[in-house]
Amino acid sequence: MEISFESGYSGILVILALALAVGVSYIIYFRSTDSKSLTLFQKILLAVLRSLVLFLAFILLLTPILERSKRIKQLPVLAVAFDNSQSANSYQSSYKLIAEELKKRFSDDYQLDFWTFGEKVLNTDSISGIERRSDYGQLLKTIKSNYFNKNMGALLLVGDGIYNQGQDPAYLASSLRFPVYTIGVGDTTRKVDALIRNVKTNKVAFLKNRFPVEIELNFSKLRNQIAYIDIEHNKQSVYSSSIAINSDDDFKLEFVNLEAAEIGMQHYKIKVRQFNGEVNLANNEYEFVIRVLENKQKILMLSDGPHPDLGAIRNSLIELQNYEIKIVTGDSAPDSLSSYSLIVLNQVPSLKNTASTLLGQIKASRIPVLFIVGPESMIDQLNTMDMGLKISASKNYEEVQPEFDPNFSLFTLSEESKELLRLAPPLLSPFGNTELLPSIQPLALQNIRNIPTNKVLWALGTDKGRKTGFIIGEGIWRWRLDNFKINGNHDAFNELVQKTIQYLALKENEDNFNVYHPALFQETDQVEFTAELYNDSYQLVNTPDISLKIQNNNQQEFNYIFDRKEDFYSLNVGNLVPGDYSFVAETQLGNQQFTEKGNFSVVKNDIEIQNSQADFGVLYRTAQQSGGKFAVFDNYGTLLDDIQNNKDISVRKLNQSVQTEWINLKILFALLVLLLSIEWFCRKYWGIY
Repeated sequence: MEISFESGYSGILVILALALAVGVSYIIYFRSTDSKSLTLFQKILLAVLRSLVLFLAFILLLTPILERSKRIKQLPVLAVAFDNSQSANSYQSSYKLIAEELKKRFSDDYQLDFWTFGEKVLNTDSISGIERRSDYGQLLKTIKSNYFNKNMGALLLVGDGIYNQGQDPAYLASSLRFPVYTIGVGDTTRKVDALIRNVKTNKVAFLKNRFPVEIELNFSKLRNQIAYIDIEHNKQSVYSSSIAINSDDDFKLEFVNLEAAEIGMQHYKIKVRQFNGEVNLANNEYEFVIRVLENKQKILMLSDGPHPDLGAIRNSLIELQNYEIKIVTGDSAPDSLSSYSLIVLNQVPSLKNTASTLLGQIKASRIPVLFIVGPESMIDQLNTMDMGLKISASKNYEEVQPEFDPNFSLFTLSEESKELLRLAPPLLSPFGNTELLPSIQPLALQNIRNIPTNKVLWALGTDKGRKTGFIIGEGIWRWRLDNFKINGNHDAFNELVQKTIQYLALKENEDNFNVYHPALFQETDQVEFTAELYNDSYQLVNTPDISLKIQNNNQQEFNYIFDRKEDFYSLNVGNLVPGDYSFVAETQLGNQQFTEKGNFSVVKNDIEIQNSQADFGVLYRTAQQSGGKFAVFDNYGTLLDDIQNNKDISVRKLNQSVQTEWINLKILFALLVLLLSIEWFCRKYWGIY
């Protein structure tokens, strides 16, 4: 126990307080005429009482702090997580047995916390078995985050090992600082089954074009049999084939090219005919929807010569299918630009190609343009175009890295794309300051030698009614390669490029009012919309309300109002049941009435019931990687014994420092009252008033 004071001169002040208290008491009882009738003993006793009272009062004015050490016990945490997905729904009685046994064994000596997981992770012991996905990886991340710096003993994970969302839990388990014990429930026995594992196809196709469909099939215990596959469109067969099954665990890929015969949202159903002895028929069918458009948006890419940056952009856009890309090198630009939705200029204008006529056409039109600035760019000529950005003229270039600007609001980027920007290789950018118009927003700023700057690297916006974009650096093709090196895919880079191009490519009618939304949602997805409203000066505004009316197949209507977000609008209508939907969005700005119409589809998500065979291998590897153990349900009692006998899981004893100001100590207040009361009583008793 220690006593401390706030003042650095506390020692001197305590001595002064003591001297002052004694001095005042001496004067009152040894120099005052009122105390002449008292004996020496009486005077000393009263002076001592008064000195103690005054000394304590003076000390309290110095705000002393009493610091003492308190020893506390922290019970080890045993987190218990149950798979709450549809594939594990039939094991709820097993879950209850485990939960009851856990409460009997561990409630007194452990902090017992129950969790459920599926699409989301919840801190609850209420199990419904209705989640449509299983994300084991997110569970491990959530537990790790929630019990950081706590006495985490172990995680007990109970499930069937089937995960269809997120990362492999066995990979994540190696980074945990606590063991994961796993209990496997379900049947691992291989049964007669024909399974459509996955279907890959384009989201968009164009009228009269053929689009590819890749079907992944798995056959269990069907050696030497023939599988018959049918594809239906509007209940009419558009494709049929047969496949020979060669083994009891056979994987097949079926490639199909279908014709887009009608405009709009087109539904297709893939079927594998039933086999004798097959129990799970839910995974014999797969529905998908594709949006068929009448024509493509045309994008013109101009460059002095072939360049990998244009190749990287082109490869990202190919996946969308709704862009027709034309790359022109040299100075042979098309005579007319009116058919193009966007023009990408890679280091044009340049010393080799001033492109004066082309730049004049672009400036006179309202066609959106994306400038990629590099070592070959003629900065002075670019500045004279007055397109919303000016760069200090310089012949020198330097390596710069991107720094995402959190104030960017024209569209949203995933955390993966922001991470790509943070780790991306440097670009070669002109040395000099950049100056943006207020209507152009920086998506990324330049980071030079790990020093953030206000110089623009990637910017988008609207100037004089035209959408304009700038990439102030050469070498984004390296970003695409780096994205694949880190994540094994190009998803983050593709998102960055695709959203940039989608933003810049104006609609043909160049509306002041636009509503954006995906064409297809899974039934587990939140249905979200964003909207932009421009005034006559093509400035974003969001003062008027925007109403949205959604109509389903049964002509039922649902009405909503968009939320305002900075200078745009957003709306989340939550989950909708599978089916086709149409919508009408309306708003009024001044005397002008604006209307946007569209449609989208919500498709079933039966991924949880497609695979009914438990995968204990995942649970075993997860336990091994974390230092835990695995057991099947019949042996879970032995696993609980192992947890109890794990000497690394123990009560943590901590010394906690507790500080208390003397002014808050009730015992001191009581002591002051007692001393004053004794002094008052003695004075009265001895006749001093």
